[in-house]
Amino acid sequence: MPEIVVYAVEGRSNEQKKKLMKKITEAVVDSFEVDAERVVVSIVETKKSNKSRGGVPFDEL
Repeated sequence: MPEIVVYAVEGRSNEQKKKLMKKITEAVVDSFEVDAERVVVSIVETKKSNKSRGGVPFDEL
């Protein structure tokens, strides 16, 4: 079973995450030719203070 993990900074709505998971599932079904029920998608959210770009935490950008 294909499993996809998405890492993202917290702050998106449940509706946005649901939409993303659905679209990723559709892409995997189309590309790998598997049933949607076989596809697992996880979103791992990180607090803005625990992630940085260029050494600057996201909550300071």
